[in-house]
Amino acid sequence: MRHIDLGTVTPHRSMAVFHAIANAAGVDDEITLVTVRPDKAFVSVGYHQLASREVRVNYCRELGIPISRRMTGGGTVLLDSDQIFWHLILPGAHVAIRDLYQALMPAPVNTYRKMGIEAEMRPLNDIVARAKKIGGTGAATIGSSLVFVGSLMFDFDRSLMAQVLNVPSEKFRDKTIQSLKDYMTTIKDELGDRSPSKEVAVSMLAEEFAELLGSSVHPGCMTEAEESECARYESFLFEPSFVFQHEGWFEPRLTIHYGVYLYEGLHKTPDGLVRVIWLEKDHRFERVWLGGDFTVDPPDTLRILENRLQGKPTHPDSLSTVCETIFAGIAVSGLGPRDLAQALARPERLSQSP
Repeated sequence: MRHIDLGTVTPHRSMAVFHAIANAAGVDDEITLVTVRPDKAFVSVGYHQLASREVRVNYCRELGIPISRRMTGGGTVLLDSDQIFWHLILPGAHVAIRDLYQALMPAPVNTYRKMGIEAEMRPLNDIVARAKKIGGTGAATIGSSLVFVGSLMFDFDRSLMAQVLNVPSEKFRDKTIQSLKDYMTTIKDELGDRSPSKEVAVSMLAEEFAELLGSSVHPGCMTEAEESECARYESFLFEPSFVFQHEGWFEPRLTIHYGVYLYEGLHKTPDGLVRVIWLEKDHRFERVWLGGDFTVDPPDTLRILENRLQGKPTHPDSLSTVCETIFAGIAVSGLGPRDLAQALARPERLSQSP
């Protein structure tokens, strides 16, 4: 296993590197572990999320906090130099995402345990210590590689996280800060002055992954092809047209034609929040966006489901049948027809016809 430890780099490079290595890898290339820290705070939204729904965009712009979209699922996160991000790239691997978590989560869990933290896995992909979350993980297919990503949480700015999130009110924001204090923990919270150095923690993690994979570990550096891909991703992942993709047609302020209504439906599942936004005309889906903070494999399945949903009836009595129909022949983890039907069943109208 090749281990590339990039140390502290820009937010753009810290996010781009695992995308680049995964996309540049051939199916027979060796497994690579990347560890890296950004030199300043930035926000990353999940691949299936709407950035404007999740993030206070103007606030981030005023403070100079970059916003990116990653190619892995999950929720919106604040990333900074108090976290070490690790990315395991598995060229040519083919396995269900749930199975990937089960197989590989022991490495970061055991890393925390070696530090003296009583960590354990909480399905689907969280790491907890004393029932408090100390790390999340994500996975996706990029190019011909499976990637498994996460972080070692040395410390966390809960107040800034609550400020960058798009929440209903300032009172709710205060509750968000308290919630983050109640349900999150860090290496600093758990160990205080007994916390290992970041260098020692990185070494522990690399050893745990190598042992789990039955491989030796050796230091490496990025190839010329990987560096070229990295430069491309540094721009692409922070480009507004990608960060705010699929947005624009469903803004509540837009004028909607007579007889056309804009709706939004939400449903919380064990794997995450399902969000659906749609235009309805003559009691049928005219245009649909489907996403959330869950992980979907394959990742482009949601676009297929959106297309299949267009033109179908929106009547509550038909939703279960409609959802079963559009999922026919599609094998997807992270979302099922019942989840989608429940998100569609209790919509909020975002606009009225003129």
